[in-house]
Amino acid sequence: MKERRRSILHVDLDPFFISVERSEDPSLRGRPVVVGGDGHGLGFVAAVSAEAREAGARVGMPLAQARRLAPDAAFRRGDLEAYGRVSDEVTAVLLAASRRVERPSADEAFVDLTPEAGGPPPVRATEKIRDELQRRLGLDVSLGLASSRLAARIASTFARPRGLLVVLPGYESSFIAGKSVSMLGLPPHLESALERNDLATLGQIAECDEARLATIVGPAAARIREAATGEGEPPIAVAAPPASVQEEAAIRDRRSDRAVLQEVAEGLARRVAHRLKPFRLAAGAIGVEVRRAAETGRRAQMLRPELADEDAIAAIVRSLAQPLLEPAEGVRAIVVRLSRLERPSAQTPLFPGTPELRHA
Repeated sequence: MKERRRSILHVDLDPFFISVERSEDPSLRGRPVVVGGDGHGLGFVAAVSAEAREAGARVGMPLAQARRLAPDAAFRRGDLEAYGRVSDEVTAVLLAASRRVERPSADEAFVDLTPEAGGPPPVRATEKIRDELQRRLGLDVSLGLASSRLAARIASTFARPRGLLVVLPGYESSFIAGKSVSMLGLPPHLESALERNDLATLGQIAECDEARLATIVGPAAARIREAATGEGEPPIAVAAPPASVQEEAAIRDRRSDRAVLQEVAEGLARRVAHRLKPFRLAAGAIGVEVRRAAETGRRAQMLRPELADEDAIAAIVRSLAQPLLEPAEGVRAIVVRLSRLERPSAQTPLFPGTPELRHA
């Protein structure tokens, strides 16, 4: 049987913190932005936008120095809670496309989009991921699609900003060959040793005699050579099923009426139900949380048998949310959470929207 050609997507969210800040405050788009503090006290830069980088600001430098170099930049202290929440939402979008997802850092991800029988073509799946991340989450994302992690990561780098580059079958070697050895992310001393010996590109490393390469970089020779060709990469592991899933929406307009808020809650219900599909799980409990400045209201419902149907889950969320959204003024956020996740039983409830409620 002919082996299927792998399709690996690299999702480049760099700089992730800046993307989140801009999704929360669209007025920051196009402006230099520095995350880490207000620039007037102690501390160091955690992230910079491309505009701030052009002015000389760099990750790791003192904030006071960054302010001198980029006096017009918007300085933000950073919101770890928001970054964690958005990172979880990114992972959820990727898992909806494939169960084989790796998140080496908040700034990037690898997704195995090798098509299964009846599944969407990799490019179509990639475009859907891009739309979700850019349109719904408001994130800056560049994408590379190829048959290896290395080629995909290089492709996403050349797709910046906010583009998609697909490396066609048969062109991976020529695409990789001329790229700098810096693409491997090697320790500085190894990178310098290679460059001193006229091995400045990935193609030069791939063609180098292994014995000579060993005299330059030592025991790491075989591993570096494999990395430079994209060969020998382990498969992307299947993600473990989650114990619970949730979706959250911040409400910026405190004057939203109840009908609008109900639509938000139902939209969250459908999105969170969609996150169960890659794992073929069903929910044994549904929780709704409505946050205001002074209080947080919660209601929950146990389900027997478990539910995975989006319409049924949306109907229950609507019922749970209704009393929590009275009055509608002052709502800051709505959260929908599915828990007690397990394989669905064969039984189907006759009236999924009417089980007994348990208030939390």
